[in-house]
Amino acid sequence: MPANSRGFTLLEAIVALAVMAMALIPMVAFVSQAAGELQRAGESNERSFVMQSALALMEPINPMAEAQGRLPLDRNITMAWESLPIVEPNPGIQVGAGLPAYRLGFFKVHVSLLRGQDTWFDFDMRKVGYEKTNQEMPFK
Repeated sequence: MPANSRGFTLLEAIVALAVMAMALIPMVAFVSQAAGELQRAGESNERSFVMQSALALMEPINPMAEAQGRLPLDRNITMAWESLPIVEPNPGIQVGAGLPAYRLGFFKVHVSLLRGQDTWFDFDMRKVGYEKTNQEMPFK
């Protein structure tokens, strides 16, 4: 090989490629990890938004009148609930109680959020159920 020749030998090119590859591996791993974290954050935000929507829809629902039911949240997500009494409703008017013209009970409401037909996530809440009695007050 002449002394004034310029360029890289094959060995030098292979070593340069190996050094560049070793420098790129951590960067590719970082980008992959960041993409996974971004996807998990998006899923968490979507779940939080859907849960807030479900809580808002459950607010006016009376578990004594509607013990179970289903409501669509959007084209692919449905909310389903089922109520079970924790404290059975009072049998009738209770003089001296807070709301004597109402029957009150305390309910555990299990709420499920479905994507398509599959359960996405669920949660439990407690609600007061009520029913206006048709009885006259004993003391007017």
